[in-house]
Amino acid sequence: MLVFNDVKECIHMKKTSYISLLRRAGTVSVMAASLILAPLSASAEVSSEEFQKLMDGYLKSKEGKKALGTTVENYFKNRQAEARREREAQQKAEMEKQFENPVKIPVGSSPVKGPKDAPITIVEFSDFQCPYCSRANETVEQIVKNYKGKVRVAFKNLPLPFHQEAKPAAAAALAAGEQGKFWEMHDALFENQQKLSGEFYTAQAKELGLDVKKFEKDMKSEKIMKQIEEDTKLARENGISGTPGFFVNGVAVKGAQPFPVFKQVIDRWLQKG
Repeated sequence: MLVFNDVKECIHMKKTSYISLLRRAGTVSVMAASLILAPLSASAEVSSEEFQKLMDGYLKSKEGKKALGTTVENYFKNRQAEARREREAQQKAEMEKQFENPVKIPVGSSPVKGPKDAPITIVEFSDFQCPYCSRANETVEQIVKNYKGKVRVAFKNLPLPFHQEAKPAAAAALAAGEQGKFWEMHDALFENQQKLSGEFYTAQAKELGLDVKKFEKDMKSEKIMKQIEEDTKLARENGISGTPGFFVNGVAVKGAQPFPVFKQVIDRWLQKG
């Protein structure tokens, strides 16, 4: 876009120089530049007042307004593309650092699915009331299916404070896990995010054939409350403040990223052996 300094700089330039500058600035096309400067001779000196008058007249015209609109639109598109490239370059550089120094996230007593000797361990920090976590859960299922036998997933709870049912839902899942039904409750919670409530947890426990009295007692137990607190602390210590957050063999993948993002990290680890 033509800026004030450019205008000031070119006041005493000739017609051909104007066209070159306007072309570089992207304010108008070369043809439009030729038309608005046509009254001036090739050797004429152009005053700032003359230049301003010509430009004002052009920009008030239908063609000028259209050209200006296109220029502004293209400018912001280019800025967005540039910002995206810079962001991708930063992410790539950060990813390289992580592959060199992966974070060690202990699985601990977290619920796990997949073979113990799987070459890839994904540690997931999630919130049962978070819509992005529900979307990410579908991606995790796709990963497990596509990398059968090569991936194990450890689930850790990170209930966000502004999600009222996140912590009770986490407790419900872990309480079901005390009776060997964590993943069944996990799936039910994500599939019914709009229904999360004490009544729903109890009804689901009955449907899963759990000892409901034990389930309700375990939900409030110190053991489960402590596990949720430890998961939350571990997430914060490793830079996970929002959900979902993942570590793929220690390489962070933040947010509900699509399958190809995970695939890129997983394949690289598999290639490394």
